[in-house]
Amino acid sequence: MNLFEDLNSCIILGIDPAIASIGFGVIQGDRALEYGVITTVANAPMYERLDQIRADIQDLCKLFTPQVAALEMPFFGRENTNANKVLRAMGVIELALGDCGLREPIFLHQSQVKAAVAQYGASKFEMKQAVMQIFGLPEPPSPDDSADGLAIAYAAQCGARANVA
Repeated sequence: MNLFEDLNSCIILGIDPAIASIGFGVIQGDRALEYGVITTVANAPMYERLDQIRADIQDLCKLFTPQVAALEMPFFGRENTNANKVLRAMGVIELALGDCGLREPIFLHQSQVKAAVAQYGASKFEMKQAVMQIFGLPEPPSPDDSADGLAIAYAAQCGARANVA
């Protein structure tokens, strides 16, 4: 995809990576086509959880044929023991996207997503309200991770890009 191509006409898949609950949102223009979460079983072996994430991302791509995918870069504090699992999930997500022809996802920082959707430092509640308004939804998306997926897709549509290679 050309960097200067009009993203308003594209189908964009936004993904909030995690291992237990992966938020996603699919948008085109000012329409939310789909949103939700991919959940994995906490006590399942890691390879099964990763395989499920891969299969579910591929299913989303087959169903909606997005031209663009965007992922939020996770933030980890010093004591985060979940980082290893989330980073493994991100690798599987990127692999699944590549298998679907989306070889260059847009990576976004949380601050870029918040700035595009509401304002820097916006709360979860404010983000959900903003996403509801942007897409004309009858109620805020639930759970929170699904609202994050829509917000990530919208930020990508607005042209937000992280300095990540």
